[in-house]
Formats: sequence, C-alpha cells, structure tokens
Amino acid sequence: MALAALLPLCAGLMAQNLDDSDIFSVKDNQLHSALDSIVVSASRVDAKSPVAFSEMDKRQLDLQNPSSSLAMMLNLQPSVVSVNEGGTGLGYSKIRVRGSDPTRMNVTLNGITYNDAESQEVFWVNLPSLSSMLNSAQLQRGVGSSINGVGAFGSSLNLQTAIPQTKPYAEFDLTGGSFYTAMAGVRAGTGRSRHGFSLDFVYNYNSTEGYIRNAFARLHSLNVVGSWYGSRSSAKIIYIHGRQRTGITWNGISKAQMEADRRYNPAGEYHDAAGNVCYYDNETDNYMQHIVQGIYSLCLAENLYGSATLNYTRGGGWYEQFKEDTKLSKYGYDTDQKSNLVRMKQMANDFYAGSANLKYETWRGMAQAGVNYSLYDGDHFGTLKWVEAMPDVDTERHYYDNNGLKKDLSAYLRGALYLLDGGLNIYGDAQWRHIRYRISGMDDDYYVLESNHPYDFFNAKVGSTMQAGMHGNVYVSAALAHKEPCRTDLKDAIVSGSEVRPERLLDYEFGYRYDAGILAGAINFYLMEYKDQLVATGKISSSGYKIKANVEKSYRRGVELSAGWKPFYGLLLTANSTFSLNKIVHEDGSLTDLMLSPGYVGAFSASWDATNRLNLTLTDKVVGSQYFDNSSNPEHKLPAYNVLNASASYDFGRLKIAVFANNLLNAKYVADAWYDYEWDDCGYFPAAPFNGMVKLSFKL
Repeated sequence: MALAALLPLCAGLMAQNLDDSDIFSVKDNQLHSALDSIVVSASRVDAKSPVAFSEMDKRQLDLQNPSSSLAMMLNLQPSVVSVNEGGTGLGYSKIRVRGSDPTRMNVTLNGITYNDAESQEVFWVNLPSLSSMLNSAQLQRGVGSSINGVGAFGSSLNLQTAIPQTKPYAEFDLTGGSFYTAMAGVRAGTGRSRHGFSLDFVYNYNSTEGYIRNAFARLHSLNVVGSWYGSRSSAKIIYIHGRQRTGITWNGISKAQMEADRRYNPAGEYHDAAGNVCYYDNETDNYMQHIVQGIYSLCLAENLYGSATLNYTRGGGWYEQFKEDTKLSKYGYDTDQKSNLVRMKQMANDFYAGSANLKYETWRGMAQAGVNYSLYDGDHFGTLKWVEAMPDVDTERHYYDNNGLKKDLSAYLRGALYLLDGGLNIYGDAQWRHIRYRISGMDDDYYVLESNHPYDFFNAKVGSTMQAGMHGNVYVSAALAHKEPCRTDLKDAIVSGSEVRPERLLDYEFGYRYDAGILAGAINFYLMEYKDQLVATGKISSSGYKIKANVEKSYRRGVELSAGWKPFYGLLLTANSTFSLNKIVHEDGSLTDLMLSPGYVGAFSASWDATNRLNLTLTDKVVGSQYFDNSSNPEHKLPAYNVLNASASYDFGRLKIAVFANNLLNAKYVADAWYDYEWDDCGYFPAAPFNGMVKLSFKL
C-alpha cells in the first residue's frame, strides 16, 4: 500500500528534477537535513522543551558492543535498567525506565509506532543489529511529547533510520567472542547522484550459543533505503526485514538450581522410558517480519515543513515446546489419555499505519500538528506437531483460534512561544486518541474471548523553560497521560471474571540543565502519580508474560542527576544517578515497593580519544536491590549489582579493530526474576560472568 501510494508521486517529482543539473550546495544540504528531521520531529524534543531526555547519535551507537541489542546499548542512560534472558546481549532483551516495565515505553521508528499493538512491548530480538540501521535514538523519560501508538507511561524512544550519505561507501564487519558468538555485517551505499538519487543497504547476521543452556540465537536483519532529494522535497522508500530463531529462555530457574548450575535451563526437559533426563532440541521461538515505509517530506514555505508516512508491517511466527505426559483433553480431544507431545503456538499479523505532520518555526515560536491512524489485525492459533500416542495426528488442526483487531486514531497539536528574546519558552501539547480493540474466538484454555473495548483518551502537557545564566535553563512541566490495557490484561480479566481498567498518570517534573561545552550537568525531579496502574501480580502466563491487575493508587518519585566533563581534549567523563521511591499505596495506607523498581540506578563512563585513531572506554553500571514481586518480602529480593566493562578501538584507516571486555569484575549477578504466588514458584535469570568480543571493520 505504501509503495502504491508513494511511487506515482515520487515519479513525478523525480521527472521534474531531471532538468536540474546543479550539484547540491551547502544550502541544499541544510534543507535536506531539515527535511529528514521533520519526519521524527513530531515525536522529538530539544533543549527548549520541558522534558527530561538523552540522545545517542550514530558515532555513539557504533562504539557500543556489537553483541548487544539496542535495549542493552541504552543501559548507561539515566534511570535505565536493561536485562537479557539468555545472560548476554543477544536474544530476548528488555528495558525499564524509572522502573516502568517495557509495555510503558512508546517506541517509534521514523515516527511510526514500533510497539506490538496487542502486547504493547517491543521485541528487540525480532530486529537484530537495529543500531547499525540508525542515525540517532532519543530517549524521553516520563511523559514526553505526544506521539502515536502505545501511551508513554514511563518513557518514549524515538528512532530515526540512517540518513543517506552523499558519497559512495562500503563497509564490512566481522565479530567473534565468548559463547561461540559470531556476527557479520555489510553496509553499502551509492551516495547521492547528480539528480538526488541514492540507494543504501545494510545486512547483519548474528549467531550465538548464549550463556545459559538453550539460549542460542540465529538472527538476520536487512535494511534497504531508496532516497530522492529534490530542490524543496524528498522521498524515501524503506524496507526492513528481521528474522529470528532463538531457544526458549523465559522459564528462569529456582534459587537452588542457580546455586547448583547458573547455566541450567529447564526448557525442553523430559525423561525417556528409562528415566534419563533428555532435552527436546527444538524448544525454540521463531519470528519474521517485513516492514515497508514510504516517507515524503516537503518544504511548503520558508520555515514551514510537512511530511507524510505510510507503513505496512507483516509479521508471523511461532514457538515450539515439548510437553511431557500431558492430558490430550487440554488440546480438544475427548479422552483422558496422556501423552508426550510437541505443540506450536502461532501468530500472524498485519499492521497498517499512516501519519501526517506539519511544523512551522521561527525565532518567535513553534507550532506543530499531526494526525495518525493505525490498524492491527492479528491471528493467534495453536497446532500439535507430534503426539506420541497419536502417530496420525492432524498437524493442521487448530486446537485454539482467536483474532485481535485494533484501530487507533490520534491527533495532536503542539506549540511553543519564545519570549524575552528566547529567554522564556512556554510549551503546550494536547492529544486526542481513540482506540477500538476487538477480541474474537477461543483461547488456548477454551475460554471464549468475544469482547469489544473502546477507549477515548485526552492527553496533555504544559510547561515552561527559562534561561538561567549564559549556559543554563530551568524548566517545569505537568502532564496527563492515559494508557489502555494490553491483550493479556483483557484476556486474563475475561478468564477470571474480573474488571480491568485503563490507567491514568499525572507526571510533574522540574529541573535545571547546564551546558558550557567542557562541562555539562542536569538535575531533574519527577513525581509520577498513578491511578489504576496495572502492576504485575507475581503470576506469569505460559508464554512468559507477567499477569497484571489494577491498583488504585501508586507512585514513582525521584531525582535524576547527570553530568559530563571534558577535562582536556579527547577525554569525556559522564555520570548519572537516579534516587527514587516506587510504591503501591494500599487501602489501609500501608506501602509496598513496586516490583523490579530499584531505589538507586547509576552509571559512569570515561571515553578517551588518546590519539586520532585510538579510543579507550571504561563504563560502570550500578543497580540497587529490587523486589521481584509487590509484597516487599525480603525473600523475593534481588541483591544490588555492579557491572564494569571496557573497550578499546584502533583505526588504521580502512581497517578498524575493536576489543570489548564485559563484566571485568566477574560479578555473578541476577538482573531479572519472577514469582508466582499460585504455585509458590520463582524464576531467576543469571547474567554472564566475564566475557569478551573482538570486532574487525573494513572500509572500501
């Protein structure tokens, strides 16, 4: 759909530009940069905005450990805790900001929501080596700017794919390291032609056996971008493909199992006729997606820019599990017989989205407006691949089958007034969002899921930024945000006969920023007051999702400190710390801690460009103790941990060598865990001890 809508327009614009034989000037490049930025500016903020944020550009992303997913690369940002199920950086990763779980982060890719419409999470493993495709990533903490898609209840992450280079290039990467990790990547581009055309290509393959048993990963990603820049407009067609096959790792292990063998993983475990322990060798999770985007940007007049984006995503996959001595009646057969079997839970989905934005900005102020619409159509069904007691089992038969259809329409208006010669900025942001979500069919526990869930939300933000001296500013803001329940919340409510309500958040923030070039710093206070927040109950679903319920009152309150210092040329020291209280307020007035919300999170980094070719980097991440349920039971508490990493790179010109040493102190820590009250069971996810990687990069 995106291609069909965009190509005729592009063809006409390209034909017009064939008569223009002028080489692009510096002024043209500035305009092209503005056209590129308009696509993501709808969801981004700057230092004039009363929003706490941090940003990573392409160079910073390239310096990260290549075996880390994008979620793990953001681990050093303020208030961030990133975890990985397999214990390394590849495979299933999650990111929490201010203790908020991954469903609270709104992620946009070129202005289009990338969150799964139903689970509201982003599965980073489905798009491996995403950082190699990006130009920049901006992380906003708290309720940021109004954006389409899932409500930003803890943070929003805005991603922009790489901007085409003006000259031809080709780069190759080879990486190898611990746990039989091997990676290969290629990036190439034609550069921008005389008439504004360019083609860019990125391909990555990642393979690892992982730290824990069965944490292997086989990952592919592809990004192809065709671009055209005219005298006052630009057009892009972007294709992104991701494919992953990973071992199931979401079970975790008990404390006793961890003490006996940190690398143990019970996934796929069964016993043969003689009682020997065996493992099913295809206990895997599999997913593939295709993303097509068409983007058109136009300079309508001086200081007035517009953009339109169309997106189509096709996704599908399954996970496969061996189930030992299981009742066949659970799979729709009228018998009390039990059997060993292999089941496959599958999904296939289509996601259509479109957005249009206008932005006008002068030295007196800024105004921006936009509209977004998306439709998600997702099928969920299960089949039996093999049944020992039924050799002729019908492998095409669906033992459950249901569908989710979600429509999301939103519109926003944002403005700012720059007063006192820019010394005082008044900011306002309003968004209306309408959601209609329908579930139909039968779930795997044979509950009928026929239900409709309409929601209408009004989200707003007001704030002000004032200049404080030559290099600083102070800001204050108040924001109102709402968020709908995700699919599992609604499904669990249907099964239990309970009610699940949408959430509301009032977010008050105020702080001070200072930037004098060689010295920069910031302090930010936040008060996030929730009504009906959906918090994990301590139970998990069969596929690893945390089952949640509403709590009437809860809060996250804290202070974020960050600083950067360049004591001399080539050396950059940065540090950040977050001190917070994250509580559930019970009816009797008592307080308990929100799960997986540490009271302290801190990071330190020292990066030294010793020469024009040599870079040395040392990083340290500290995470305070945290509960993994909401009872504040000391038995359900993860100890604090400290992870020290180092890297060194040397650029020979065409060849660059980088060495990464992770967990230098060999800390045996656990960053994630779960607890199930119903079965009095828990699962820990041990992280890898000391490990290393070597990366070779070659430029033609």
